[in-house]
Amino acid sequence: MTGRRPPFQPKKFLLASISIAVPTATGFLSNTGQIGLIIPLGFLSMAALPFWVIALGDFRPKGERWVAIPALLIFVGSLFPAGIGGHSLWLTAFGETQHCRVESIERHHSSRGSDSFSADLLCGDRKLTFFPTNFREVKPVNTEMDVVTDKTGFFTSIEPDQVSWRYNLFFLAGLLVTAAFMLFVAWLPVRDPELAATEAQSD
Repeated sequence: MTGRRPPFQPKKFLLASISIAVPTATGFLSNTGQIGLIIPLGFLSMAALPFWVIALGDFRPKGERWVAIPALLIFVGSLFPAGIGGHSLWLTAFGETQHCRVESIERHHSSRGSDSFSADLLCGDRKLTFFPTNFREVKPVNTEMDVVTDKTGFFTSIEPDQVSWRYNLFFLAGLLVTAAFMLFVAWLPVRDPELAATEAQSD
């Protein structure tokens, strides 16, 4: 056996955990629709990326830097289960379904890309503005539709089929994959040069 486990470094593990928590929180909180919150978190995520890669890379010996590319993919990929699954998980716990009718449609012009649209909905005696997500389009005026609203008023509304246990598990799976990757990098045996040299001589 030419491998040995590297010494566990709790400070670096903590740094990696805090670093990956930033994009996870960014993806999760992107569903609030609060630009004033999302933009700072986006910049904070970019600032956290090098700390994440360096902290994990320090678990491996010099010359064994394969961890950088999968670490980058895990970091960027953490945004999606946190965003899609986190939205569903929150509304599973704090959402309520309302039957609404589309009263009007508003176009939002953008100088940086394609225009977006929102719908003004009448849900009983309540009015709300609905922004379609996941590349969906607003429905025509006078169309009746159900939406899941956040009883706390924290998250934006989505359509009922976007709130499901499948999306909830997607969020949890993202967290598990990230944790498993961190443990894999931290505990994967490293090649012992002295033992490797001894084995080579015996051959």
